[in-house]
Amino acid sequence: MAGDVHLGKLPAADPASWQGRTLGEVVDAAQVERVILLRAVTSAPADLDLANVRRMLADGAGAQMEAPDSPLPLPPWRERDGIWHAVLLMRSGRAFDLEIHAVDGRRRGCLVADDGSLGCFDLPEREIPSSDL
Repeated sequence: MAGDVHLGKLPAADPASWQGRTLGEVVDAAQVERVILLRAVTSAPADLDLANVRRMLADGAGAQMEAPDSPLPLPPWRERDGIWHAVLLMRSGRAFDLEIHAVDGRRRGCLVADDGSLGCFDLPEREIPSSDL
């Protein structure tokens, strides 16, 4: 069984640790055991929101990881303004905090791992259907 994780008090990590890697190298969508969706500011039914999070991870596998958008450290229970906020539980036992925003007509995601690593990425351009918002 995987160990417990405190996503609110993570160790400090190098903010550049994921630079040069892709989203798929950091989070393999096929290895996500569970998506725990904490927030979805959409009119879609719950099953569609969950499917959309998984689809965005798979479609964005080639997205380049970049330094985080916010200054460090990120306060754990800061006000969330993303469209989707989820915890990803991996088959390996790792956990990731994921938040996806709509920014200037594009979708941008940010991840924080259970070891304190963090980074952001731009998802491939796709028209966001009104049912997803």
